[in-house]
Amino acid sequence: MQVRVAQLTSSTSRRQEPWPLFGGSSESTRHSCCFSGSQKLLNRVQYCQVPHSNSTGAVAHLQKEDKHSCVDRSTSYLHVQTLRNFPIEKICGEVVLVRLDSVILLDDLGSCNFPLKRTLSTVKYLYKAGAKVLLVTSWDPVLQSVTPVLKSTESLADYLSSLLQVKVIPVNGVPCLTSFKKEEWVQNDIILFENLLNFKGENANCNDFSQKLASGAAVYVNDSFSMSHKIRASTVGITRFCYASLAGFQFEEELMQLLKITDTTRHPSIAIIGGSNFLRKATALHLLASQCDGLFFVGRLSFQIMNGLGIPVPSCLIERNATKEVLQLIQIAHNRNIPIYYPTDLWCLNINNNEALEIFDSTELLSGLIALGWTPVDIGPSTLERISSLMASYKKILWIGPTSYDATEEFRVGATQLGQILDKASHNSCDVILVGSAACKAVKGISDSSSQYTTFENGSIVWEFLKGRILPGIAALDKSYPYKISWDGVFSDPEQPLFVDIGSGNGLFLFQMATNWEGSNFLGLEMNGKLVIRCLQEVASAGKRNLYFLSTNATSTFRSIISSYPGQLTLVTIQCPNPDFNKVQNRWRMVRRMLVEAVADLLQINGKIYLQSDVESVLIGMKEQFISHGKGRLVVDGDDDDNDRMENPFGVMSDWERHVLARGAPMFRTMLRKV
Repeated sequence: MQVRVAQLTSSTSRRQEPWPLFGGSSESTRHSCCFSGSQKLLNRVQYCQVPHSNSTGAVAHLQKEDKHSCVDRSTSYLHVQTLRNFPIEKICGEVVLVRLDSVILLDDLGSCNFPLKRTLSTVKYLYKAGAKVLLVTSWDPVLQSVTPVLKSTESLADYLSSLLQVKVIPVNGVPCLTSFKKEEWVQNDIILFENLLNFKGENANCNDFSQKLASGAAVYVNDSFSMSHKIRASTVGITRFCYASLAGFQFEEELMQLLKITDTTRHPSIAIIGGSNFLRKATALHLLASQCDGLFFVGRLSFQIMNGLGIPVPSCLIERNATKEVLQLIQIAHNRNIPIYYPTDLWCLNINNNEALEIFDSTELLSGLIALGWTPVDIGPSTLERISSLMASYKKILWIGPTSYDATEEFRVGATQLGQILDKASHNSCDVILVGSAACKAVKGISDSSSQYTTFENGSIVWEFLKGRILPGIAALDKSYPYKISWDGVFSDPEQPLFVDIGSGNGLFLFQMATNWEGSNFLGLEMNGKLVIRCLQEVASAGKRNLYFLSTNATSTFRSIISSYPGQLTLVTIQCPNPDFNKVQNRWRMVRRMLVEAVADLLQINGKIYLQSDVESVLIGMKEQFISHGKGRLVVDGDDDDNDRMENPFGVMSDWERHVLARGAPMFRTMLRKV
């Protein structure tokens, strides 16, 4: 099914009579251009409201490609549905599966251990809300060998019971509801399944294993942010089989902290960048160079920078295939007029005598000491003094990657001192972000003020994020609309009845409806961002103040968008969705439980839901979903339950509807009403 994008024009005659449907009981329905183009797993394009205006300036602003979007398209998938914002009444009585982070669970429950407290709060919140809670997590053999708590599912269950003050029942075998006796489930609300790494289907993101994992669970809550960069059955595959997939309290917090890294509101900012593999990190480093006000390179990356700046560096210390990317970064810094720093001195180890550790000037080392058997292991005191003197000039500091040049931990002498420098900076109202185990370990135990830092033990997630790559564990969760709508800026009178068209396509239907019924407001929700841009251009050009369009996946964002509307929601329409979206096994189809419940909750009493399709099975499927998940609040409007061949009551047809009727094919329609 395809829809040709046409210029928005008002071609039908204007109807003056009042709109009879809103809040009434008369039979009314519509035909829309609600063809929804290919829906993807991710809604990567979302747009903020652009105030309507008759001025040519506003139109010109809209006509700028999609640059008027206030959402970074590369990160819009980060706006997810959270447990905090999910209606708590919809949790009671549901089976909820929670994915936990075993590393966080094993931390001491001290006064400053906020990650563990948030993780436990996720489980307690669900338990107190009346949910039947299933817990899953994973741990590798190395961690198991040194941690008594992880010796068995039973020992971990006992440990969690002590933390939660609620009995946790261990269940071995394939994680699914059939793994234990029903009487155990009735008596106990929290179940802990076996280590996920014991099953090949976990790492393979096996569809069958994901389905077993989700069996019986209606809601999925991910509280294991450290796994976000990996594709696993327990973080990605499972979301296909649960009606709602949410971020837990700890996951939500870490996601918000991740956004802080690229937040440019705190200036000036500096990044202290360590580690190696310049080529693999080039995209991320270029991003930091374009956003930070200073860069200080340590570790092996500093040799790449020194070489790019023309300082002779022995070939054994540089990546030859990274020269182009190094020069590009230096050019970015030059264009922005920001400084690049590198170490002035280094602690060095003599490979001929492992006990010989001395400090050398960095250029002295590079000019000949390498040949004498000296190798750098960490930054020296002069470099640390330089860093300390610079920190007072910055309001935001990102430390990512180790300062050391050698993997041997016993020779890492600079990290602890750098941690002390940054601890002092954090007490001077400076935002300090620590990424990677080396940075996080360096500040642990320095003071009891660790809560002042933003920390990411797993540096891989941050590097992937900075590279602009989609983190699959985040992308798999349900989306929320990223901004609150300024309804006063969208509509001239936001108290008017609201008509929402889900899958508004090229907007022709809504444009004519808004022209015919000026006493109502019309909102189109459409996945295709380019269509939305064109619609907004026409709306601004025509100066219409009762019509607006948003680019979003309404299936998961409908509640977050419409719940803030100050007036009454009186009509919702879904028309001609692609039949492919309605396959039972595809949770990303348009009409599913999350959308149905949101519509049923927000629709006013006697408000209407209009469904139509040129495929009868699609219409029947949509109607059954609404009746089933409406939980008795939605009924077929009219005396005849079999009204799927009703006429179009609006007098306005979409392009696709005209196309179908022109070829002599039927349209199937029904109207539901909230009681």
